[in-house]
Amino acid sequence: VMVGSSTPLDQYVIAHPEYFFDRSPETARINPDNLIILVDHLKCAAYELPFREGDTFGRAEITEVLEFLTEEQVLHYSRGKWFWMNDSFPAHNISLRSASQENVVIIDISERGNERVIGEMDRFSSMTLLHEEAIYLHQGTQYQVEKLDYEEKKAYVREVQVDYYTDANLAVQLKVLEQDQTRRHGQSAFAYGEVSVHAMATIFKKIKFETHENIGSGPIHLPEEELHTNAAWIGFSDSLLEEIGTEDVERGLVGLAHVLQHVAPLFVMCDPLDLHVIPQRKAVHSQEPTIFLYDRYPGGIGLSEQVYKEMETILAQAERLISSCPCTSGCPSCVGATDDGSKELAMTLLRIAQGGSVHVS
Repeated sequence: VMVGSSTPLDQYVIAHPEYFFDRSPETARINPDNLIILVDHLKCAAYELPFREGDTFGRAEITEVLEFLTEEQVLHYSRGKWFWMNDSFPAHNISLRSASQENVVIIDISERGNERVIGEMDRFSSMTLLHEEAIYLHQGTQYQVEKLDYEEKKAYVREVQVDYYTDANLAVQLKVLEQDQTRRHGQSAFAYGEVSVHAMATIFKKIKFETHENIGSGPIHLPEEELHTNAAWIGFSDSLLEEIGTEDVERGLVGLAHVLQHVAPLFVMCDPLDLHVIPQRKAVHSQEPTIFLYDRYPGGIGLSEQVYKEMETILAQAERLISSCPCTSGCPSCVGATDDGSKELAMTLLRIAQGGSVHVS
């Protein structure tokens, strides 16, 4: 039995049960060209058997990586072979949950004198999930973060029982470094490439479980983090700012981004937290209204590339979700809790993204 909440993700599944019953099970996804993942794989491979000159590793050119690991004194080169020379077992330092090299250890301090490690999290995610006063869920038990030692990469948590969860706001500056693929759709274009993300957690909200209402907030004091990853994006013609109006375009972008944040993960088989969606009224690289969907892992793991491939399907389903929602101007089940006409504006942008024309009622 599934009881759906008011989030767009739950509402989509409730309204389209065929998605759950007719689709194949989710697939594991990994990007073998991700340099961080490749380096870790090469470490483990070298531990098992030395590399010879001319050896290959899948489709990757590995000579430069092996030379780099030799400079770092991880491997030793002798007589045409690279040997493992580090004291540690390489697999012990590789996370199966993230490609990140720096993880924050989560320590339960509920019982004095019986502190224990209950988990770990990548550094980039810890800004929004392990900040002080955050509610962290582990094996069905709620914990409140008492202290986050960002320098030592340790989070101290204490068991609690509360009827809310926390959601942090992330101020993001995103720049396109390289555009690898693109295709046009009338007044819009879809693209995929490499991006740089500068993110800073600003405030967090306490949100009640049943109603999703905001019952409190607080500031977050953490330094800015930088992430190089991959992204797919939808770019709209700059003429929209004149045809629709700058403020209306911005509200439409925010509403559409809210829907895509929940719908896109359904079609790439990932957790909503693995894929971030950022609207920009004027993107740095094009000066045009743009919505970015980026992998929240260093180097990317292939999620946004799949979004780029399935963009038409994702947009069509986003339109179905919004149009089938019984609200008049917007609600948490579609474009977010709003009464400023964002629903119709988001629908207008969706029509344009699918090759249609501007229409605002």
